[in-house]
Amino acid sequence: MGMQDADRSIDEVAPTRPRWRRGWPGARELLAGLVVLSIAFVIGSLSVASALRARNQPPQNHQVTVTGSAQEQVKADTFEWDASVSSTQPTPADALNQLKHWTSEIDAALVHAGALNSEITVGPVSVQPNTGSNGNVATFTETVNIKVRTHRLSAMGPVVVVADALLERNVPFISQPPQYTFTGLKKLRPILTAEATADARRRAQAAIGLHEKLGKSQSIYVGPFSVDAPGSVNIGSGDYDTASLQKVVSVAVTATYSTSS
Repeated sequence: MGMQDADRSIDEVAPTRPRWRRGWPGARELLAGLVVLSIAFVIGSLSVASALRARNQPPQNHQVTVTGSAQEQVKADTFEWDASVSSTQPTPADALNQLKHWTSEIDAALVHAGALNSEITVGPVSVQPNTGSNGNVATFTETVNIKVRTHRLSAMGPVVVVADALLERNVPFISQPPQYTFTGLKKLRPILTAEATADARRRAQAAIGLHEKLGKSQSIYVGPFSVDAPGSVNIGSGDYDTASLQKVVSVAVTATYSTSS
């Protein structure tokens, strides 16, 4: 076998290799698609990594929430005193006669102590039948409510002690503790609300320091007003003290402000 035959045999046996040709259709488009796909994969990976980092970081807080308060010392301007007297007798007429006698005695005692007739209110008579052990009505209880209401608080000291004097005379005058109320709360509410809001803003600025700027209020909640005895710590509780003559009206405001560096 000659050299030419050997070369021809080798060419016939060896597999043919594909060759890229410039004119081969789709080659350039395929290569460009692979490049774009690789770039998109890299960008997507970076985006996912960035999102994971952002999720693991605490959120940026550009707000501050504080509570401000305001209070004002006032004096009660209204005196109210509720009492009642009851009579129990076998017949309604007997109970009513005794009740009229006691009511007249009570009215005279109150006026003598310093109350004015215009400051005393006697309510209607209420009747309550009382049954005995056999189920039949045995007696009748009739009751009258009496109220003393005035703005002359300084004159009510002697009036309150009338209750003890009446009980000593066997008049069943059942009285409640006197109530001292303040009627100027409606006018005081907007004033204290403005003061408490201003106090909240001062506290907010103090909380963030001088290096940050306090912006506009995002929300403001005005709590209930409290009327308490002096020295009370129940600011914003909504309580209303009626036992003391001197009082403290207070309110708390919770406000949220935006902040910026």
